[in-house]
Amino acid sequence: MMKFTKFLAEEASDDKLKHLEHVEDHVIHGGSEGFGHAFNTLNGVHEKLRGTDNNTKVTMKYDGSPSVVFGTHPETGKFFVGSKSVFNKKPKLNYTPEDIQKNHGHAPGLVSKLNAALTHLPKIHDGKGIYQADIMHAGDVNHEGHRVSYKTNTITYHHPADSEHAQKAVNSHIGVAVHTAYEGNKFEDMKVKQGHVPELQEHPDVHQLPIHHDLSKVSYTQADQAEYKKHLDNAVSEFKKMPKEGHEAVTKHDTPIKTYLNATVRDGSTPSHDEFAKHYSTTMKKKVAGVKTDNAKARHTKTHDDTMSHVKANKAHIEGAIAMQQHLQKAKGVLTNALNTNNTIGHEIAGAPTNPEGYVVHHNDKPSKFVHRHEFSAANFARAGD
Repeated sequence: MMKFTKFLAEEASDDKLKHLEHVEDHVIHGGSEGFGHAFNTLNGVHEKLRGTDNNTKVTMKYDGSPSVVFGTHPETGKFFVGSKSVFNKKPKLNYTPEDIQKNHGHAPGLVSKLNAALTHLPKIHDGKGIYQADIMHAGDVNHEGHRVSYKTNTITYHHPADSEHAQKAVNSHIGVAVHTAYEGNKFEDMKVKQGHVPELQEHPDVHQLPIHHDLSKVSYTQADQAEYKKHLDNAVSEFKKMPKEGHEAVTKHDTPIKTYLNATVRDGSTPSHDEFAKHYSTTMKKKVAGVKTDNAKARHTKTHDDTMSHVKANKAHIEGAIAMQQHLQKAKGVLTNALNTNNTIGHEIAGAPTNPEGYVVHHNDKPSKFVHRHEFSAANFARAGD
């Protein structure tokens, strides 16, 4: 199986960590190269869990909010904080509480957390770097007798009251999971230092959640390995059937295919070409209905008809890509279940115990999500009212 990697190219890396992709979705938007990256990312984790060292890195994925970027601006030399909007064409950089109010005053909750970040994150900062973190708590830690808990999104995190992390959470002003470092001499040229997870200074005012996952304590049985290999071999079998033009046809519809796949997570249905075509057609017909002039309706109708014709003509290719995505997802599920066997922090959704949200795996300078979509993605869709 490992010899197969010699035939696989991989996708290039992105510069800014704006959106993490599920590892299995790389084949949808990345074609042959995307499959190669997914295959090698999965195998990197597989080999690492079997005790073979390699450059693949596994970090925790936290369900915090918001995601903040902070550090010393390379050109002004001043400390700043901001949301992901710092990477906009017109970046919203906050050096003072007044900047935060000006840029984000429409969202009082965000203002409060950014002010806490501006006040306390310089205490753990190294004086020169730029980092990204999820805020896990900011003055909203709950004391529940035998435990300490906090929640910003879907998952409630908790620690035994007498544990080190519980004490840090209680005594701090802000809790963060620092997961990304950036580098560059100019702000607009900043790039992610992929796979480099920063270790910042300790300070009692800042509770830092552990970001590295201890793989030495993970259980990965022979049965797990056989199950993983079965699913990955099935994905490879589908990949070998797909011609180059098939991948090219699929990537023309990558966004609507991924939107449709998310819809199947919401409703629990099994994805297929025919249901995708119905979903895509319905979406495009809404655009036709949403325009007023006859010319616009005619234009959108033609786009719909041409697109549906292409989708129908490439049925076998789209079915193949969906099959690959599903097999890769099952292989990922085996690895994710294994990673979940070592868990030092308590997690709950709506009062029921659950696993961590997932993991971020860095392979070949590109991160991918390892998340049980039908568990956590569906929960997040429900929370958002989708």
